[in-house]
Amino acid sequence: MSISDIDFDEARQSQLPFVELLLNLGYEYISREELMQERAGDTGKFILRKTASEVLMKINGYEYAGQKHKFSEEKVFEAIDELENIPFEGLIDTSAKIYQTIMPTSGGKTIQVFHDGKKMSQNFRFIDFENIENNIFQVAVEFEANGKEDIRPDIVVFVNGIPLAVIENKKSSVDIEESLRQLTRNQRAEYCPRLFIYPQLLVGSNGKDLRYGTTATPTEFYAKWREKDGEKELEEKVENLIATKIEKDIYKKVCLDLSGATKHHTQKIERDVTDQDRAVAALFDKARILDLAKNFILYDAGIKKVMRYQQYFAIKRILNRIDHKIPGKDGTKREGGILWHTQGSGKSLTMVMFIKALIEDPKIVNPRVLIVTDRKDLDRQIKGTFENAGLKKEVKQAKNKRNLLSLIEKKDLSVITTLIHKFKIADGDSIPFEDLDNNIFVLIDEAHRSQGGSANFDMNKIIPNACYIAFTGTPLLKKEKSRQKFGSFIDKYTIDDALTDGIILPLIYEGRYVDLRQDKKEVDRQWDRITEDLPEAHKYQLQQEVEKKIIANNPNRISEIAYDIEKHYLARFKDTGLKAQIVAPSKYSAVLFEKYFRENGKIQTALVISDENGLIDDKDEHKKEVDEYLKNIKEKYQSLKKYEESVIDSFKYNEDGVEILIVVDKLLTGFDAPRNTVLYLAKELRDHNLLQAIARVNRLFDNFSLPKTAGYIIDYSENAQNIRTAMQLFGNYDENDVKGALIDVRDKVKELEDSYGNLHDIFRGVKDDDEAYLEYLGDEQLRKEFYDGLRKFLTTFNECMNLQDFAREFPNVDVYRKELKKFMELRKIASVRYAERIDFGRYKQALTKIMDENIKAEEAELLTREITITDKEAFEKVIEEMGSDKSKADAITAQTKRTIIENATKDPEFYNKFSKQVSALIEAMRLGKIADIEALKEARRINAEMIDKKDESIPDILIDKAGADIIYRNIKSEFDALGVSDDKYAEIISQLYMVVCENAIVDWWKNMEHKRRMKEAIDDYLYDGVKVEMGIELTHEKMEDIIDTVMDLIQNNHATFSL
Repeated sequence: MSISDIDFDEARQSQLPFVELLLNLGYEYISREELMQERAGDTGKFILRKTASEVLMKINGYEYAGQKHKFSEEKVFEAIDELENIPFEGLIDTSAKIYQTIMPTSGGKTIQVFHDGKKMSQNFRFIDFENIENNIFQVAVEFEANGKEDIRPDIVVFVNGIPLAVIENKKSSVDIEESLRQLTRNQRAEYCPRLFIYPQLLVGSNGKDLRYGTTATPTEFYAKWREKDGEKELEEKVENLIATKIEKDIYKKVCLDLSGATKHHTQKIERDVTDQDRAVAALFDKARILDLAKNFILYDAGIKKVMRYQQYFAIKRILNRIDHKIPGKDGTKREGGILWHTQGSGKSLTMVMFIKALIEDPKIVNPRVLIVTDRKDLDRQIKGTFENAGLKKEVKQAKNKRNLLSLIEKKDLSVITTLIHKFKIADGDSIPFEDLDNNIFVLIDEAHRSQGGSANFDMNKIIPNACYIAFTGTPLLKKEKSRQKFGSFIDKYTIDDALTDGIILPLIYEGRYVDLRQDKKEVDRQWDRITEDLPEAHKYQLQQEVEKKIIANNPNRISEIAYDIEKHYLARFKDTGLKAQIVAPSKYSAVLFEKYFRENGKIQTALVISDENGLIDDKDEHKKEVDEYLKNIKEKYQSLKKYEESVIDSFKYNEDGVEILIVVDKLLTGFDAPRNTVLYLAKELRDHNLLQAIARVNRLFDNFSLPKTAGYIIDYSENAQNIRTAMQLFGNYDENDVKGALIDVRDKVKELEDSYGNLHDIFRGVKDDDEAYLEYLGDEQLRKEFYDGLRKFLTTFNECMNLQDFAREFPNVDVYRKELKKFMELRKIASVRYAERIDFGRYKQALTKIMDENIKAEEAELLTREITITDKEAFEKVIEEMGSDKSKADAITAQTKRTIIENATKDPEFYNKFSKQVSALIEAMRLGKIADIEALKEARRINAEMIDKKDESIPDILIDKAGADIIYRNIKSEFDALGVSDDKYAEIISQLYMVVCENAIVDWWKNMEHKRRMKEAIDDYLYDGVKVEMGIELTHEKMEDIIDTVMDLIQNNHATFSL
């Protein structure tokens, strides 16, 4: 084969291979001529009436008085008419009504019939979902559709004469996005939206790649399909489909209908398999496409959604898992497990669709569902998500413990959302009842947080045979193996998977550093005075406990970070619609951040923190500031809840609303705000908390003014090492690690009983009196033995409490729990009596005051260049070099280069000068001609001069004229060539500047007429004021060059040259 035999057009690269596979999957081809006959020549009608009537007559009927009856032809045509002539009330609402009519899971259609003088309703099917082959699957090409603007989709797939899928094809040299944009355009009111009320799948393809969505799916949310089960079988299936010859007459019809270019085309039965082929064979398998349409489409608060492949297969796998029974209490229970789907991959929708599948599953009678989390904001969010989903069950949020237990005891069939602590039974109380139903399903959200503690244990006692399914974006750590109470993984979808599929954005890390200068002599002097009564060991303990925290919250440090954040956000994201979060190290520092931004007034910020409720020690140096802030908020908004709802709504939905949210612990987990783009980390985070936090900014978002292409982590607390550790722990998680971590409950109970006995043995022979116990612990060695034994007992007890079957296997839990509390109290009293534990409260307060007064902060500087977190090799290198003079110099030069590139068109002469300096420095560093410390100094100098726009050549007459320096620098060479003196040139620029300002009305650069007037005014001044009055010989060509340059400059700097 030579290149002359290869076809690069759309029809042969994408459209024809697509149709070939559909035909070999058993679809019938319907020609353009037959289409027109089916539609009676009306291209504004989209249902194939002849096909529909024939199939619907065949697949429908009902039974009455022991006899089978068919619906009359009249009734069938009435049903078709209803579908075809449905009033158009907006794309989504009308689409939803069509869906509810067609799909039995969403209501379906009934027809009134009469027998023996009685009227009755009988179900009517548009699709036979039980017997797939009873349906007629058809494919058409170049489907003409009449709307306000006529369109012609490349392929339309019909089931029983109803459009089920619309496909747009492009050749492989065209980006697949173009096909998606065409689908989006065709659904608009000015084109042909009515066609799109019927299909459940919309597909864009370019011969190599394929993406699918549904009605009104934004282009960035179209998804790839990958087969998670049976990839090898799919490959063989595709190869066989390609190799299967299509009947000659049918193939000829297809080629003639496509275009003249394919008129004499022959089928290629030997070609490479493409991703388009794989997706077509998987998605358009008859059973699969009907399954997706019936069970995996959701209308969620006015948005139509189709599940992505990872959600589809996850739900299938969950349903398979829960079919398996394992031993329970007085019988069996359904096996559960862990679903690890990375943040941003749609876990909440997976939960919703799983519950929808449960409701529809005929094998599970009256399933009862509990959704458990550990945070109020998540509980509210989950309730809202499930209410919006239109499930066939009511959604109830448990108001309190009594309400929750009442709903369970009454066997309420609603979907119940609750916080885990509402299961907690008071110490000494027995559980109020036991429900042995094995059709209770408990969905745990973010399992790594909700799985532990006594409330969880009490939940297991109340509903011992419940099936527990844990959903997490960050799976349990390897070091937490003993906490694997849920069983093995059901399904995994990792960060790498999500990035490959393009359903989350890459995260870009940039390290920054605020250097702190401490008056060490003064701090040490005051420190020694305050702690002179403390032993050295306690001084060290106090220093270790509080110094890092005090430094992190130092007001000068917070002020410099706030200034740097302000500068960064204003330069990159202000007025773009993209927003940010600041994670502060404490509530006090969060208040400082809010105060800084409020006083400066350049960025709209809001602070979201929880109420204190006595959680802050009265001796805390900064309690007053936090209390005062919360008091003001409550007075203004009546409650923190109302305030929080208001600012979150403004942040998520109002482009011109709150731009930066300041948080400490809240809104770092499960907070979904797609326009959130930058996370400023002023706090050290670890493990789950860190990965949850950085995932706040990786969501896709279709932003109009500035495309969101990545999430940014701007780190002031050296979290890079923690990010690497967390990514390693979670990124390479082996399913066998969880399976291997499963513990035999009986073995663990034996270990617990041994540790309990050993602890009691320490006090064998001691009188049962609190003072006797304390006197006995006066011996230091005995105290150590007691502390070690208690630690072992506490650890083992906690591990047991997290085992699902512990309550069933061990009857003495309450006894052990009570005695553990007493032993813990004994340890606390003993540590105080024997001076092992000191109340550091007053020392902390004094130390905070000393360090706040004696620590100054330098301006924030770059520690690392921007680097994609998932680029493991590059990220590793950054961490290794972090903190060195060379890494700082590299980072500063990288930042300087980026600033130059971003601003070069605004002031070419200015930035070109610094570009040369940076290039020279980089080359010197590469060749080792400059020491690292000297390179750092030079990098800082260049960056500072560039940021300050330092240019000593600008004459005094222009200094106070904002933007005049830009014009001065960039056309000076033109006048130097004419021998114009510096003073005369300064006068020309001053006058030219006035001409520009006089014509710079609001938004002048957006309007062609206003731009023409601006250009004309500059032309008049150069001719009349410079050439004629000053006698400077400006040729026509020279004037044109100057005008073009000035117009480019002032348009690129329109924010400066505008009212």
